[in-house]
Amino acid sequence: MAAESGSMGRMVDLCRRRGVPVTAQRRAVLRALAGRRDHPTAEQVHAAASARLPGMTLATVYRVLGTLERLGVARRVAHDGTGARFEIDSGAHHHLVCLSCGRILDLRDPALEALTLPAPRASGFTIQEITIQFRGLCRACRRKRSAHERRRR
Repeated sequence: MAAESGSMGRMVDLCRRRGVPVTAQRRAVLRALAGRRDHPTAEQVHAAASARLPGMTLATVYRVLGTLERLGVARRVAHDGTGARFEIDSGAHHHLVCLSCGRILDLRDPALEALTLPAPRASGFTIQEITIQFRGLCRACRRKRSAHERRRR
């Protein structure tokens, strides 16, 4: 099989380095996630993956996503009131979450990356990662709300 390029190739290589075979199902899920920036649900991943691999079940997609999470290839993103969404683990970043439509956008900001982790307290809890979600309204929802308010006047 020809070598894969870009992020898909990096994901496949990571799976192989960790001793996980890249099955047709895993490859279909990886392709369904690769290049997406919309943080799809498992159902959306299933729709894209099953278009490439007919007969693939939603249960298989959930299992593959779980495996990719454990490998550090994919990350589960969730916020209150919604189901899990997924993304390729593309390094440290945070999220902007629209409280109206549920859209999730990546946010990379050097100031946020410079935050230092608090020292462990007496509880012995060790922090391994910080994820920050900023919640508000996306541009499209703000425009809709403004237009609605103008019509009401």
